[in-house]
Parts: sequence; C-alpha cells; structure tokens
Amino acid sequence: MNKKTQVTTFIIIVVILAIAFFIRDWYVFFQCGAVQQCLADSSHFQNYAKFAVTTIITIIAFFIGKNSLCLRDRIFLQAGFIMALCADFCLKILHNVVSLFEHSGDYTLLGICFFMVVQALFIFRHTRLSDTDDHMPWILCIPFAVMFICNALHLFKVYESSTISIIGTYAAFLICSLVVAIQVPKKGYFPGKNAKLIKLGMILFFCCDVCVGISLASGPDHSILQVIATIANNFVWFFYTPALICLAWSGYKQQMQK
Repeated sequence: MNKKTQVTTFIIIVVILAIAFFIRDWYVFFQCGAVQQCLADSSHFQNYAKFAVTTIITIIAFFIGKNSLCLRDRIFLQAGFIMALCADFCLKILHNVVSLFEHSGDYTLLGICFFMVVQALFIFRHTRLSDTDDHMPWILCIPFAVMFICNALHLFKVYESSTISIIGTYAAFLICSLVVAIQVPKKGYFPGKNAKLIKLGMILFFCCDVCVGISLASGPDHSILQVIATIANNFVWFFYTPALICLAWSGYKQQMQK
C-alpha cells in the first residue's frame, strides 16, 4: 500500500467518524433540548470519537516523511499537531472524566493554552519565506502584548476571572494566525495547492473557534441563549475536522512518493 492510499484510508475513517458524531450531536440535541446536564451525559461517544479524529489526523501529519516540503516545515507542522492533540486530550477526555469533574474548568483553560502554542507554531510556519528561514515573526508581538495587558488588568482587579485573560490572549493568537494564513498564497513560498490548503484550513479553524466562543455564552436550561450556545457547539467540529485535514494535507508535496 503506497503512502497516498494509506493517507486516503485514514481520511475515509475520519470522515466516517465525523459523520457519526455529527449525527449523534444533533440526535442528542433533539432528545435533550438545551439541558446542559443531559447533553453532557449523552456526549461520551462524541467526545471519544472527536479525540480519535484528532489522533488519526495527527498520524497523517506524522506520515509525511520524505513527502514533506522541507524538514523545517514538517517539524513546525508536526509540533503543531502534537500540541493540538494535547489540547483535545484536555478538552475531550480529561474535561469529561467523572472523577475529575471538579477540575474540568482547569482542563478547559489548559486546553486553550495548548491551542495558543498551536497558533504560535502555525504563525512561525506560515510566515516562513525559505527552507532555512528561522526568523521571529513580528506579528507575534500582538498576542504577547494582549497577554501582558490582560494579565495586568486581572492583577489590578479590573476583572476577577483569569478565564477572560486566557480567552482574550487566545483570540489574539487566533486572529494573527488567520491574517498570516490568508497572506500565504501571495507570498509564493508554499506551492499553490499547499498555500490554498493552509488558507482554507485556517479560515475553517477560525470559524470553529467562533463557534466555540458562542458556545461558551451559556445560560439557564431551555433559554434562548443556551439553545444558541448548544447549536454553536454542534458546529464546532463541523469546521474543526476539515480544518485539521487541510492543515495536515498542506504539509505533503503535491506529487506524493511511495
């Protein structure tokens, strides 16, 4: 079995799992409505299936081998996927273990921190202009400045929750990563198809995180706000799964070797 057939097989498995958990998410929504406890109790299959999807796509990224655009590009991409896998382990596994429920909020914040590293690595990858380019992207100054400001405001008691600082900082990383990715096709370093996959992947990633943001604005059970949050949550992986596939595939040469 050649490399292209192996990768295609993995993608087919991912698509099957994605269809299964997407259907299950909506089935649970129509069964439970916007009742948070019922939704949580009925989402074990989806959580494990979604983590399995991230795991399989990470394996695809590590299958690149000699089919990579260059060694540095492969390292940045694979490091990003390892961090994404750690993030999803926190958000989909640790966050939902019954014996760890009292720490579920901490695991959520830890998962977001891992995603900050993901976006930083992707910014490094997507701003490179040569196979030996190791420069520090100036745009990274923006999320670090936001991090400093948010932590200062928290320190001076402008707001009490550290969650606001973490979410604000991640939003800055995400927006900067999106801006960089949109510019990739214009810079000409990445081959045309790879550049388009990077741009599409990060646009989908951004849409995914917009849905995550909306899903965090939860309210009382059955309220309009909770319904909107639940619907948004059901669309998170609708965008996230193809985003990961596009980004993993963007690391492969267009003419794949065996």
